[in-house]
Amino acid sequence: MLFYVELALPFFLMLTLLPAMRSLRLTMELPIPVVEQGQKVPVLLRVRNGSFPIGGRIAVQVKGTLPMGQKTEKTWFYSHLTGSKKEAVIKTEYHARCVGNIHMEIGKVWCYDFLGLVAVPLSAKYWKALKPETMLVLPRICEVPVMVSRQSRDFAGESEDYSKERGGDDPSEVFKIRDYQPGDKLRSIHWKLTAKTDEMMVREQSLPLGCPVDFYLDLYQPAGHHGRKHETKRDSYLQIIASISHSLVLEGCRHHVIWFDSQRNDICRYRIEKEENIYEMLFRLGQLPVYHSRKELTELYRQKYHEMPGITTLELDTELVLKLNGETQARYSGDVSDIERQLGAKKLVV
Repeated sequence: MLFYVELALPFFLMLTLLPAMRSLRLTMELPIPVVEQGQKVPVLLRVRNGSFPIGGRIAVQVKGTLPMGQKTEKTWFYSHLTGSKKEAVIKTEYHARCVGNIHMEIGKVWCYDFLGLVAVPLSAKYWKALKPETMLVLPRICEVPVMVSRQSRDFAGESEDYSKERGGDDPSEVFKIRDYQPGDKLRSIHWKLTAKTDEMMVREQSLPLGCPVDFYLDLYQPAGHHGRKHETKRDSYLQIIASISHSLVLEGCRHHVIWFDSQRNDICRYRIEKEENIYEMLFRLGQLPVYHSRKELTELYRQKYHEMPGITTLELDTELVLKLNGETQARYSGDVSDIERQLGAKKLVV
C-alpha cells in the first residue's frame, strides 16, 4: 500500500501545482537604479500567487547582462509562497561588481510543491513580456592632476553654445548691445539704433564655447580576449574615462568624448562641461560592446562633423594606454585597486 502511495504522491502534487501556476504573475523592481561599484543594490521580485499551494516554493533566476560584451551573470532567488497571501515579495540583493549599464531580467522560473518533490518550470508567457530593468553602476572617480593651458582656456572654436559672461568675435550671434567705446570697429556699430537714440551704439559679438579637448575612446579589442582579466580592464577603462573627464570639468575645461558605436555603425560624441554630463555619458557608454576591427576615429569624426579639431587630443584604448596628441602619456594596469594611485601619479597638461 505504501508503495502505491509513494508512486501516486508525485502525480497528486503535480495536479495541485499546475492549476495554481496559471495564476502566478511576476514583476521585478530596482528601487535604486544608480549605484557605485562594489555596493549591494536591493532587488524586489513581486509574485502574485493567486491560489498557490500552502507551503509551495518558487525559484527565480535573474540574468544580468554586463557591459562592453562581458558574459551574463545568472543568480537564483528563492521564496516560500502560501495560499493565504495574494502577493509575495522576494527581497534580495545584487552585488554590483561591474561598471556600466547592467540590464536585469527574469531568465527562468521554477515552482515547487510544499514537499519539494516536484519542480515544474513556469511558462515564459507569464513573465517574458516584462521589460528589462536597467541599473547604472558608477565607477569610483579619482582625482587626476590637470593643468589647463591659457590657449585652451581662451579657445573659441565652433559651437552652438555661447558665453554668457563675455563677448567674442563670432558675428553670427550678438552678445549684447552697448554704448560705443574707443577702439570699437566701424562695422560693429548698430546704425538703426544709433539713429533712434542719438547715441553711438554697437553690437558686441558673441564668444562661442568650443571644446579645446577631444577625448577619443578606442573600443577596439582583438577577437578572443575574454576572461576575468579583461573584465577587470573594462572596469578600469570606464573608471579612467570618468576620472579624467571629471578632473577636466573641475578645471573648467570643456571637452568632447568621442567613440564609435558598433551597434549603430556610427561615430558619436558627447559634450562635457558639468558633472551631470559625465553620468549621462557613462549611461550611453555603459552597454556598448567592443569591436574587433580597427576604426580611424579621427577621420570618421572629421567626415561627420566637419569641425575644426580641439587644441588637445586624448585617446584611450582598451589596453589602458592613454595618448596625448599621439604620444603615449600613461600605461595603466588593469588592477582596479591601484588605478587611483596611477591616475594621480602624472599631471595631464591640455
